[in-house]
Amino acid sequence: MSLTTDELPRLASPSSIAELSELMARAHAENRTVAVFGGGTAFDDHPPVSTPGLLIDLTSIAEVADLSGAGDTIRAGAGARISALNRFTAESGQEILADLPRDRIEAGATLGGMIATAAIGPRHLRRPRLAETVLSVTTVAADGTIARTADGLHPELGGRDLPGLVAGSWGTRAIIAEAEIRLTNRPEAQRFVWIPGAEAAADLLIARRVPDAVVIERPPGSPAATIVELEGDEDEAAGELDQLVDRIPGATVCGEPEWWGRRARLAATIGVSAAPSSIPTLITAVDRLETTIGYPLQLRGGAAGHFELGIGAPESEPGVATRVVLEHLRSFGLHRIAARLVHAPAPVWDEVDAWGPQPGRQGLRELKSLVDPRGILAPGRGIAGI
Repeated sequence: MSLTTDELPRLASPSSIAELSELMARAHAENRTVAVFGGGTAFDDHPPVSTPGLLIDLTSIAEVADLSGAGDTIRAGAGARISALNRFTAESGQEILADLPRDRIEAGATLGGMIATAAIGPRHLRRPRLAETVLSVTTVAADGTIARTADGLHPELGGRDLPGLVAGSWGTRAIIAEAEIRLTNRPEAQRFVWIPGAEAAADLLIARRVPDAVVIERPPGSPAATIVELEGDEDEAAGELDQLVDRIPGATVCGEPEWWGRRARLAATIGVSAAPSSIPTLITAVDRLETTIGYPLQLRGGAAGHFELGIGAPESEPGVATRVVLEHLRSFGLHRIAARLVHAPAPVWDEVDAWGPQPGRQGLRELKSLVDPRGILAPGRGIAGI
């Protein structure tokens, strides 16, 4: 199809960055709202929005370049599946440096989608987050401009880091078209330890050798437990495992949990950030809330303080319960516990204050106005609904 002569479609699947640029230039000229998608694994993780004037499928921009000369980076199109990148890098004994959620990978998540949503897996204590591993990025602006630097989006952004501007922006500032990310060698061994309760988690964060992952899992109706992952060569992992089991009462060796690397997804899910010192308070609050509202609650997250709290059985209507949980968690104050809705059926978003207090909201609005003054890129999908 010739985009120059044909009518602009409602759904498009560009096969190159140049074609994506042309689509955006025409959408901008026609003042059409635009949303992009790859694997579609985070569609429900934001408030429902009106159907865009143009929906762009990026999965055809998926070319994977060879590894860099040093073998420590890889460049790929935004539509490249993470699962495909994992297979490609495994051939040389490597893997993506940042850890990513396994359930989204299995569902077909793409590189651009993972960056745009700031996805994170459990192994982030000794690894940087995905945004920190993006060395360079090619983007397409709201008006179709192809930008590889921040001032390419707008002159006033000179000196800013382009990957940092688009990571976690949910496609509201520019469309990620291609990215180069860092790799690392695959560990020889991965070992797991189960520890009753959550009391040991804080001490593990300040240990001489911090584990690769410290995850607190509190299933519905059950006490919390701490799962530790240790990586390295065979001897290193085995030695650290033995030391951990000897040092912590109740610690036992276990296999990888079946839920490992997966998000807590029930009928509704709240994202919770808590200071490590406030995690015992959070767990106690979840125990009490479950008893009070009569809905099953599932808490899962890293000991550094980032959790997901699932509410209700999948077939339930959790609107009232979600509002009660959000209001109670926010009563502790932002300096201790912050909570926002991240996943829910459409009616629930209208029943609750999904975002709560958002310091810096005005700055986010100003940045959006700078790079997308007409507001055509993914309206309502960004943080705080911007």
